Amino acid sequence: MILHLERPIDVLTPLGYGKAIAWIDYGGDTNTIWKVVCYDTGRVRNFYDDDILIYPNAMDGGKIDENYFSKKDIPSNQQFIKGLKNHFKPKEDAERD
Repeated sequence: MILHLERPIDVLTPLGYGKAIAWIDYGGDTNTIWKVVCYDTGRVRNFYDDDILIYPNAMDGGKIDENYFSKKDIPSNQQFIKGLKNHFKPKEDAERD
């Protein structure tokens, strides 16, 4: 089942902040997949439901745990981007390293 969210939901992901625009439910044997547009890059990424935090209503006293992902062994956005840059180095640069 795919659900397009009429109102995007602000979320925190291992790659930074974004807005959830849809989710996909494959059934009871698989985690729900959230489609998220990352604010800093504009890219759409997929996250399992246990890899995102949805912002609670602050008026009800809810607040997000900003250190949630630092407690997990997930690379930071900077580490992720550095890894991508290293992966896609021009061939001559890769040979010099």
